[in-house]
Amino acid sequence: MVFFCLLLAFCGPTAEAQIGRPPRLNVQFHRAETAWRSGSSLLEAKARIDRVLKELPDDIEARKLRAGIFLSMKRPADALMDALSAAELDSTDGEAHLLVCEAGVRSHQNSTALPALYVAADHHLERRDYHVRLSRCAVALDRLDEAEAYARIAFAGDEEDPRAIAQLARVFVLSDQDESAVTILEKGLRLRLIDPKAVQKDSVLRQIAAYPAISDWFRN
Repeated sequence: MVFFCLLLAFCGPTAEAQIGRPPRLNVQFHRAETAWRSGSSLLEAKARIDRVLKELPDDIEARKLRAGIFLSMKRPADALMDALSAAELDSTDGEAHLLVCEAGVRSHQNSTALPALYVAADHHLERRDYHVRLSRCAVALDRLDEAEAYARIAFAGDEEDPRAIAQLARVFVLSDQDESAVTILEKGLRLRLIDPKAVQKDSVLRQIAAYPAISDWFRN
């Protein structure tokens, strides 16, 4: 399954207000975030966030940001260390536990990832893409019932969210519910929310591309 780079969201009170991050380090934090989000330079992003954490090792938002950077750099073991640190600093931070799950899955530490999946799900996660990410983790951990539940939450929040449509369709395919997968994917294709080329590149979704209801989208 194709894993797409996913963006972190920072909700609630600003991180600098929570920990008193000095202005010069706050500048480094936001420049690291910008470099990471834009994809302009992961090395720059890491170098800047390293400066923050060198002086503020208990900065939870910085730990989470560096975990995301490490995941983008395909260094899941390092990401797991930062995510675990963030979760230990604030056990109520659902996003931190979600990062533990993602990093645990990608570093093949399922015994760490699975408990984190349930802890993350138990906490209030603000954004729909968090539930898409939870669903992807559940798939990787072979928990298809949970994967479907998380994907349905994301889809119920916005039935025109392409991430939710694609993930719910994937889960349906993996659960041998091809007709349901075709139905939801057809809607996404018809509304031009889903790119047919992306479907053909997706190792799961392309398995249903030959179904009559959607096959015309893949003829050219």
